[in-house]
Amino acid sequence: MKKLVSLSLCLSLSLFAVARATKPARTLAAIANAAQKQTTGQKADANTLLDDANKALAAMIKAARADSGLNPKTPKNRPFWKSTQLIAKNLKIAKTGLVAKSNDFFKGVAVARQAEEQMKVDWELTDSKNKQVIENGKKLGHAIALLRTDFSKEAARKKKGGELAAKEKAEFEKIKAQQKELLAKIAKLEAGAKKDKALEKGLREMKKQAEHIVKEPVTLDAYIATLYLLDDQIGLIRGYEYYVDKPWRTDYLVLVDWTNTYATSYYEWESSVSYDWTLAATSVDIHDSEGVDTSESVSNEEISSEESYVENESFDMSEAEEEEVAAEEDTDEEVASNDDDSMEDASDDEGEDMSDDNSGDDEGDDNGGDDDGGDDNGGEDGGDDGGD
Repeated sequence: MKKLVSLSLCLSLSLFAVARATKPARTLAAIANAAQKQTTGQKADANTLLDDANKALAAMIKAARADSGLNPKTPKNRPFWKSTQLIAKNLKIAKTGLVAKSNDFFKGVAVARQAEEQMKVDWELTDSKNKQVIENGKKLGHAIALLRTDFSKEAARKKKGGELAAKEKAEFEKIKAQQKELLAKIAKLEAGAKKDKALEKGLREMKKQAEHIVKEPVTLDAYIATLYLLDDQIGLIRGYEYYVDKPWRTDYLVLVDWTNTYATSYYEWESSVSYDWTLAATSVDIHDSEGVDTSESVSNEEISSEESYVENESFDMSEAEEEEVAAEEDTDEEVASNDDDSMEDASDDEGEDMSDDNSGDDEGDDNGGDDDGGDDNGGEDGGDDGGD
């Protein structure tokens, strides 16, 4: 297995420098509750944020292509390029959907969010410390995060407020039941993965997420935050597929298949919910930890060129290459270390709880005290379409 991702994903929406492990409750809600942060004076609507995301994506691809250490012909780099490709594909879908005012906008953003979380896991496989890639990756993640938490149907539902409808309660209970099933699948894998440090650590993080969702109160805030958290969970599961050694690969793919089952359920929910498209044209504040502007100027021609490159290249891996990548991770001396060049962001530790009404339920009882900020948290792509 490749170099262990510093499983400190903190479930933040997007960032890339190391994040010390925080409880699963810290997730997209860290940006969803951004009113508690300092504003930068900048504002953006959905169209602006999509443009910002595409600019940051192009800048990241440009920097990565110029780095010989990130050559996509090298097997260990391909998972990073595959998840980057998935982000590009779904940002385009989101842009088309926004113009047409269709559900493709929401679907594209959600899958791009999952792929961005997956990319943070895949990035660790590259062993790269390219600062430009990391910096632009952060900007990309911020823009997608804001799109997800401010311009989604979930965001509109939270703004509407009130109690959960009967259908919403039923869907929440269905998610909780799915998480219990996921816990059972994880338990089977844990029993045989004791010698695989990266897989063991990844499973531990997935388990923490699932246990947290199961214990969430049946409230609107908890429901919306859970839908956001599932983006992280799906990305984490798909990203860790490339770390799994051959003896465990078939068993692990059960988890990847589970993400596809959830995706189908989610899109059924999404298609049944209406949306006031005037909300997409309403600007929101950009806060101090959510910067989306790239440090370099990227022309429209460059954006088109870089996106065309990543969309049209093939980054598929043979079975032998996948085994090579996973085996290399097993011998990596840094497998259990925290990497200061991770795609996580230390500022994620400032994130709020998943929901606003958990009171003290999360303190001290999630997984035997894992909420104390240890460093065993983790971060997406099992397929080219994100399971949709």
